[in-house]
Amino acid sequence: IAANPGGQLKYNTTALSAKAGNVMISFTNMAPLGHNVTVASASGTVLGATPTFQSGSKTLSLSLKPGTYKFYCSVPGHRAAGMEGTLTVQ
Repeated sequence: IAANPGGQLKYNTTALSAKAGNVMISFTNMAPLGHNVTVASASGTVLGATPTFQSGSKTLSLSLKPGTYKFYCSVPGHRAAGMEGTLTVQ
């Protein structure tokens, strides 16, 4: 997954899928703003997040059960602007 390099508040995808178990999400941010990837359960409980950073890549590793999760940028205003998506774990 990657942040929009032009500075728009969006990721390059709004849908991710993975197999249950150890899920690794690699996030690249070459945008001029700091971003992160935060993963939350359907009920909104935050399960993990990358640090907020710019100019580079970070990897988030989580142990997930089958289900639907949300991923989003937790920097204030970014999620509301559309920087979010759905992670489906099977």
